[in-house]
Amino acid sequence: MKKKLKQGIIPWSKVEAERKVDWMGLALRKSRKVRHWFGCFAFVIPALFFYAVFVIVPIISTVQISFHKWNGASPLMKFVGIDNYIRVFKDPIFYKALGNNVIWILFTIFVPVLLGLILAVMISQKSVKGKFIYRLTYFMPNVVSLVAVGIVWGWIYNPEFGIMGRALEAIGISGGRSIDFLGNENLVIWSLVIAGSWTCYGFNMVVFMAALQGVDQTYLEVARLEGASALQKFFYVIVPLIKGSIVLLVSNSLIGSFKVFDIIYIMTKGGPYHSSEVISTYMYNSAFNMNEYGYGSALAIVLAVIIAVCSGIFMNRADRE
Repeated sequence: MKKKLKQGIIPWSKVEAERKVDWMGLALRKSRKVRHWFGCFAFVIPALFFYAVFVIVPIISTVQISFHKWNGASPLMKFVGIDNYIRVFKDPIFYKALGNNVIWILFTIFVPVLLGLILAVMISQKSVKGKFIYRLTYFMPNVVSLVAVGIVWGWIYNPEFGIMGRALEAIGISGGRSIDFLGNENLVIWSLVIAGSWTCYGFNMVVFMAALQGVDQTYLEVARLEGASALQKFFYVIVPLIKGSIVLLVSNSLIGSFKVFDIIYIMTKGGPYHSSEVISTYMYNSAFNMNEYGYGSALAIVLAVIIAVCSGIFMNRADRE
Protein backbone atom coordinates (compact mmCIF):
# COMPACT_ATOMS: atom_id res chain seq x y z
CA MET A 1 0.00 0.00 0.00
CA LYS A 2 2.82 2.47 0.94
CA LYS A 3 4.86 1.65 -2.21
CA LYS A 4 1.81 2.07 -4.43
CA LEU A 5 0.99 5.31 -2.66
CA LYS A 6 4.53 6.69 -3.24
CA GLN A 7 4.43 5.63 -6.85
CA GLY A 8 1.15 7.45 -7.27
CA ILE A 9 -0.77 4.32 -8.20
CA ILE A 10 -3.28 4.80 -5.38
CA PRO A 11 -4.63 8.34 -4.91
CA TRP A 12 -4.44 9.88 -1.42
CA SER A 13 -8.18 10.52 -1.31
CA LYS A 14 -8.84 6.79 -1.68
CA VAL A 15 -6.51 6.01 1.24
CA GLU A 16 -8.32 8.51 3.46
CA ALA A 17 -11.66 7.00 2.47
CA GLU A 18 -10.45 3.51 3.38
CA ARG A 19 -9.20 4.80 6.75
CA LYS A 20 -12.56 6.40 7.44
CA VAL A 21 -14.27 3.12 6.60
CA ASP A 22 -11.94 1.28 9.03
CA TRP A 23 -12.64 3.77 11.82
CA MET A 24 -16.38 3.57 11.19
CA GLY A 25 -16.24 -0.24 11.28
CA LEU A 26 -14.27 -0.17 14.53
CA ALA A 27 -16.73 2.30 16.07
CA LEU A 28 -19.65 0.15 14.91
CA ARG A 29 -18.10 -2.97 16.46
CA LYS A 30 -17.52 -1.13 19.72
CA SER A 31 -21.08 0.12 19.68
CA ARG A 32 -22.38 -3.42 19.18
CA LYS A 33 -20.24 -4.69 22.04
CA VAL A 34 -21.50 -1.92 24.32
CA ARG A 35 -25.09 -2.74 23.41
CA HIS A 36 -24.39 -6.44 24.01
CA TRP A 37 -22.99 -5.86 27.49
CA PHE A 38 -25.74 -3.37 28.28
CA GLY A 39 -28.34 -5.97 27.36
CA CYS A 40 -26.60 -8.57 29.55
CA PHE A 41 -26.54 -6.23 32.53
CA ALA A 42 -30.16 -5.25 31.90
CA PHE A 43 -31.16 -8.89 32.43
CA VAL A 44 -28.76 -9.56 35.33
CA ILE A 45 -29.24 -6.43 37.44
CA PRO A 46 -32.91 -7.09 38.47
CA ALA A 47 -32.11 -10.64 39.57
CA LEU A 48 -28.94 -9.43 41.30
CA PHE A 49 -30.94 -6.74 43.10
CA PHE A 50 -33.49 -9.19 44.48
CA TYR A 51 -30.72 -11.66 45.38
CA ALA A 52 -28.90 -8.94 47.30
CA VAL A 53 -32.06 -7.77 49.09
CA PHE A 54 -33.39 -11.19 50.06
CA VAL A 55 -30.16 -13.20 50.47
CA ILE A 56 -27.01 -11.13 50.92
CA VAL A 57 -28.49 -8.45 53.20
CA PRO A 58 -30.17 -11.01 55.54
CA ILE A 59 -26.91 -12.96 55.77
CA ILE A 60 -24.99 -9.82 56.72
CA SER A 61 -27.71 -8.90 59.21
CA THR A 62 -27.62 -12.40 60.74
CA VAL A 63 -23.86 -12.22 61.16
CA GLN A 64 -24.20 -8.82 62.82
CA ILE A 65 -26.94 -9.97 65.22
CA SER A 66 -24.91 -13.08 66.17
CA PHE A 67 -22.41 -10.82 67.95
CA HIS A 68 -25.13 -9.20 70.06
CA LYS A 69 -27.56 -10.10 72.80
CA TRP A 70 -31.03 -9.08 71.61
CA ASN A 71 -34.58 -10.14 72.42
CA GLY A 72 -35.98 -9.06 69.06
CA ALA A 73 -38.07 -6.20 70.47
CA SER A 74 -35.63 -3.89 72.22
CA PRO A 75 -34.42 -0.93 70.11
CA LEU A 76 -30.87 -1.51 71.37
CA MET A 77 -28.68 -4.57 70.98
CA LYS A 78 -25.96 -5.37 73.52
CA PHE A 79 -22.64 -6.28 71.92
CA VAL A 80 -21.24 -9.49 73.44
CA GLY A 81 -18.58 -10.42 70.88
CA ILE A 82 -18.14 -14.15 70.39
CA ASP A 83 -19.97 -15.11 73.59
CA ASN A 84 -22.87 -16.56 71.59
CA TYR A 85 -20.50 -18.80 69.62
CA ILE A 86 -18.75 -19.94 72.80
CA ARG A 87 -22.17 -20.77 74.23
CA VAL A 88 -23.04 -22.79 71.12
CA PHE A 89 -20.02 -25.08 71.50
CA LYS A 90 -20.65 -25.50 75.24
CA ASP A 91 -24.36 -26.25 74.79
CA PRO A 92 -25.21 -29.99 75.21
CA ILE A 93 -28.50 -29.48 73.37
CA PHE A 94 -26.55 -28.29 70.31
CA TYR A 95 -24.56 -31.54 70.24
CA LYS A 96 -27.77 -33.52 70.71
CA ALA A 97 -29.30 -31.69 67.76
CA LEU A 98 -26.14 -32.20 65.69
CA GLY A 99 -26.26 -35.92 66.45
CA ASN A 100 -29.88 -36.08 65.28
CA ASN A 101 -28.83 -34.26 62.12
CA VAL A 102 -26.17 -36.93 61.51
CA ILE A 103 -28.75 -39.70 61.99
CA TRP A 104 -31.07 -37.92 59.59
CA ILE A 105 -28.27 -37.51 57.04
CA LEU A 106 -27.17 -41.14 57.13
CA PHE A 107 -30.71 -42.48 56.86
CA THR A 108 -32.12 -40.05 54.29
CA ILE A 109 -29.05 -40.26 52.04
CA PHE A 110 -28.41 -43.98 51.81
CA VAL A 111 -31.93 -45.41 52.08
CA PRO A 112 -33.82 -43.12 49.63
CA VAL A 113 -30.91 -42.98 47.15
CA LEU A 114 -30.43 -46.76 47.19
CA LEU A 115 -34.18 -47.42 47.06
CA GLY A 116 -34.62 -44.88 44.25
CA LEU A 117 -31.82 -46.53 42.24
CA ILE A 118 -33.30 -50.00 42.71
CA LEU A 119 -36.77 -48.84 41.69
CA ALA A 120 -35.36 -46.99 38.67
CA VAL A 121 -33.52 -50.10 37.46
CA MET A 122 -36.60 -52.27 37.96
CA ILE A 123 -39.02 -49.91 36.21
CA SER A 124 -36.58 -49.23 33.34
CA GLN A 125 -36.73 -52.85 32.24
CA LYS A 126 -38.34 -53.31 28.81
CA SER A 127 -40.70 -55.98 30.13
CA VAL A 128 -42.33 -53.56 32.61
CA LYS A 129 -45.61 -52.07 31.42
CA GLY A 130 -47.32 -48.95 32.72
CA LYS A 131 -44.09 -47.09 33.51
CA PHE A 132 -45.90 -43.75 33.59
CA ILE A 133 -48.21 -44.97 36.37
CA TYR A 134 -45.25 -46.19 38.43
CA ARG A 135 -43.35 -42.92 37.97
CA LEU A 136 -46.41 -40.88 38.91
CA THR A 137 -47.21 -43.01 41.95
CA TYR A 138 -43.70 -43.03 43.37
CA PHE A 139 -43.06 -39.36 42.61
CA MET A 140 -46.33 -38.12 44.13
CA PRO A 141 -45.03 -37.90 47.77
CA ASN A 142 -42.36 -35.44 46.60
CA VAL A 143 -45.07 -33.06 45.36
CA VAL A 144 -46.96 -33.00 48.66
CA SER A 145 -46.03 -30.26 51.12
CA LEU A 146 -43.94 -31.46 54.06
CA VAL A 147 -46.40 -29.73 56.37
CA ALA A 148 -49.17 -31.96 55.05
CA VAL A 149 -46.84 -34.96 55.25
CA GLY A 150 -46.10 -34.17 58.89
CA ILE A 151 -49.80 -33.89 59.75
CA VAL A 152 -50.67 -37.16 58.01
CA TRP A 153 -47.81 -39.08 59.59
CA GLY A 154 -48.78 -37.62 62.95
CA TRP A 155 -52.17 -39.27 62.49
CA ILE A 156 -50.49 -42.51 61.42
CA TYR A 157 -48.35 -42.56 64.58
CA ASN A 158 -51.18 -41.53 66.90
CA PRO A 159 -51.43 -44.17 69.67
CA GLU A 160 -55.24 -43.83 69.93
CA PHE A 161 -56.46 -44.04 66.35
CA GLY A 162 -53.29 -44.33 64.22
CA ILE A 163 -52.99 -47.18 61.74
CA MET A 164 -49.35 -47.91 62.65
CA GLY A 165 -50.25 -49.45 66.00
CA ARG A 166 -53.07 -51.46 64.44
CA ALA A 167 -50.75 -52.69 61.70
CA LEU A 168 -48.22 -53.89 64.30
CA GLU A 169 -50.94 -55.77 66.17
CA ALA A 170 -52.15 -57.26 62.90
CA ILE A 171 -48.74 -58.86 62.28
CA GLY A 172 -48.61 -60.29 65.80
CA ILE A 173 -46.88 -57.58 67.87
CA SER A 174 -48.89 -57.27 71.06
CA GLY A 175 -49.40 -53.83 72.53
CA GLY A 176 -48.84 -52.11 69.20
CA ARG A 177 -51.54 -49.53 69.88
CA SER A 178 -49.93 -48.54 73.17
CA ILE A 179 -46.65 -47.51 71.53
CA ASP A 180 -46.22 -43.73 71.50
CA PHE A 181 -43.95 -43.29 68.50
CA LEU A 182 -43.65 -39.52 68.87
CA GLY A 183 -43.60 -39.43 72.67
CA ASN A 184 -40.92 -42.03 73.27
CA GLU A 185 -37.43 -40.54 73.45
CA ASN A 186 -35.87 -43.65 71.93
CA LEU A 187 -38.32 -44.00 69.03
CA VAL A 188 -39.17 -40.44 68.04
CA ILE A 189 -36.16 -39.63 65.84
CA TRP A 190 -36.46 -42.92 63.94
CA SER A 191 -40.19 -42.37 63.44
CA LEU A 192 -39.48 -38.92 62.03
CA VAL A 193 -36.72 -40.24 59.77
CA ILE A 194 -39.11 -42.80 58.25
CA ALA A 195 -41.72 -40.10 57.61
CA GLY A 196 -39.13 -37.72 56.13
CA SER A 197 -37.40 -40.23 53.86
CA TRP A 198 -40.76 -41.37 52.49
CA THR A 199 -40.91 -38.20 50.39
CA CYS A 200 -37.41 -38.52 48.89
CA TYR A 201 -37.10 -41.81 47.07
CA GLY A 202 -39.58 -40.88 44.31
CA PHE A 203 -37.53 -37.88 43.22
CA ASN A 204 -34.34 -39.96 43.30
CA MET A 205 -36.04 -42.64 41.21
CA VAL A 206 -37.05 -40.16 38.49
CA VAL A 207 -33.51 -38.73 38.29
CA PHE A 208 -32.00 -42.19 38.07
CA MET A 209 -34.47 -43.21 35.36
CA ALA A 210 -33.40 -40.21 33.30
CA ALA A 211 -29.74 -41.16 33.86
CA LEU A 212 -30.36 -44.79 32.88
CA GLN A 213 -31.89 -43.68 29.58
CA GLY A 214 -28.53 -42.14 28.69
CA VAL A 215 -26.56 -45.34 29.35
CA ASP A 216 -25.20 -46.86 26.16
CA GLN A 217 -26.65 -50.36 25.85
CA THR A 218 -23.44 -51.49 24.17
CA TYR A 219 -21.71 -51.67 27.55
CA LEU A 220 -24.43 -53.88 28.98
CA GLU A 221 -24.35 -56.10 25.90
CA VAL A 222 -20.58 -56.51 26.15
CA ALA A 223 -20.91 -57.35 29.84
CA ARG A 224 -23.55 -59.95 29.03
CA LEU A 225 -21.33 -61.53 26.39
CA GLU A 226 -18.49 -61.66 28.90
CA GLY A 227 -20.73 -63.68 31.23
CA ALA A 228 -21.48 -60.97 33.80
CA SER A 229 -24.41 -61.61 36.10
CA ALA A 230 -27.20 -59.10 36.77
CA LEU A 231 -25.53 -57.91 39.99
CA GLN A 232 -22.14 -57.57 38.29
CA LYS A 233 -23.67 -55.49 35.49
CA PHE A 234 -25.39 -53.34 38.09
CA PHE A 235 -22.31 -52.63 40.24
CA TYR A 236 -19.57 -52.61 37.58
CA VAL A 237 -21.38 -51.12 34.58
CA ILE A 238 -24.52 -49.18 35.54
CA VAL A 239 -23.32 -47.56 38.77
CA PRO A 240 -20.05 -46.12 37.30
CA LEU A 241 -21.92 -44.75 34.26
CA ILE A 242 -24.49 -42.86 36.38
CA LYS A 243 -21.99 -41.69 38.98
CA GLY A 244 -22.74 -38.04 38.17
CA SER A 245 -26.40 -38.47 39.10
CA ILE A 246 -25.44 -40.28 42.30
CA VAL A 247 -23.12 -37.44 43.33
CA LEU A 248 -25.84 -34.88 42.55
CA LEU A 249 -28.50 -36.67 44.62
CA VAL A 250 -26.17 -37.38 47.54
CA SER A 251 -25.02 -33.75 47.72
CA ASN A 252 -28.62 -32.54 47.46
CA SER A 253 -29.68 -34.94 50.23
CA LEU A 254 -26.71 -33.86 52.37
CA ILE A 255 -27.64 -30.19 52.23
CA GLY A 256 -31.36 -30.89 52.65
CA SER A 257 -30.74 -33.13 55.67
CA PHE A 258 -28.87 -30.38 57.48
CA LYS A 259 -31.66 -27.90 56.73
CA VAL A 260 -34.59 -30.18 57.66
CA PHE A 261 -37.10 -28.23 59.72
CA ASP A 262 -40.75 -28.25 58.72
CA ILE A 263 -41.70 -31.92 59.15
CA ILE A 264 -39.96 -32.12 62.55
CA TYR A 265 -41.46 -28.89 63.81
CA ILE A 266 -44.97 -29.90 62.71
CA MET A 267 -44.78 -33.35 64.30
CA THR A 268 -42.79 -32.84 67.53
CA LYS A 269 -41.36 -29.28 67.68
CA GLY A 270 -38.09 -30.94 68.71
CA GLY A 271 -39.51 -32.83 71.68
CA PRO A 272 -39.87 -34.70 73.88
CA TYR A 273 -37.03 -33.21 75.94
CA HIS A 274 -35.08 -32.22 72.79
CA SER A 275 -34.85 -35.90 71.74
CA SER A 276 -35.89 -35.04 68.17
CA GLU A 277 -34.22 -31.63 68.08
CA VAL A 278 -32.12 -30.73 65.02
CA ILE A 279 -30.05 -27.60 64.59
CA SER A 280 -32.67 -25.77 62.53
CA THR A 281 -35.50 -26.40 65.04
CA TYR A 282 -33.22 -25.48 67.93
CA MET A 283 -32.28 -22.30 66.11
CA TYR A 284 -35.94 -21.43 65.53
CA ASN A 285 -36.94 -22.20 69.12
CA SER A 286 -34.05 -20.16 70.49
CA ALA A 287 -34.81 -17.12 68.35
CA PHE A 288 -38.60 -16.99 68.19
CA ASN A 289 -39.79 -18.91 71.24
CA MET A 290 -37.11 -17.99 73.79
CA ASN A 291 -36.49 -14.52 72.26
CA GLU A 292 -32.72 -15.07 72.06
CA TYR A 293 -32.13 -13.71 68.59
CA GLY A 294 -28.39 -13.36 69.04
CA TYR A 295 -27.98 -16.98 70.05
CA GLY A 296 -30.33 -18.14 67.30
CA SER A 297 -28.32 -16.17 64.74
CA ALA A 298 -25.09 -17.75 66.01
CA LEU A 299 -26.66 -21.19 65.56
CA ALA A 300 -27.65 -20.22 62.01
CA ILE A 301 -24.09 -19.16 61.15
CA VAL A 302 -22.63 -22.34 62.65
CA LEU A 303 -25.13 -24.42 60.65
CA ALA A 304 -24.21 -22.59 57.43
CA VAL A 305 -20.50 -23.21 58.05
CA ILE A 306 -21.12 -26.92 58.75
CA ILE A 307 -23.12 -27.27 55.52
CA ALA A 308 -20.46 -25.46 53.49
CA VAL A 309 -17.59 -27.53 54.92
CA CYS A 310 -19.36 -30.89 54.55
CA SER A 311 -20.54 -30.09 51.02
CA GLY A 312 -17.08 -28.88 50.00
CA ILE A 313 -15.36 -32.00 51.36
CA PHE A 314 -17.86 -34.28 49.65
CA MET A 315 -17.65 -32.52 46.28
CA ASN A 316 -13.85 -32.38 46.44
CA ARG A 317 -13.59 -36.12 47.09
CA ALA A 318 -16.16 -36.86 44.41
CA ASP A 319 -14.20 -34.79 41.86
CA ARG A 320 -10.95 -36.57 42.76
CA GLU A 321 -12.51 -39.97 42.28
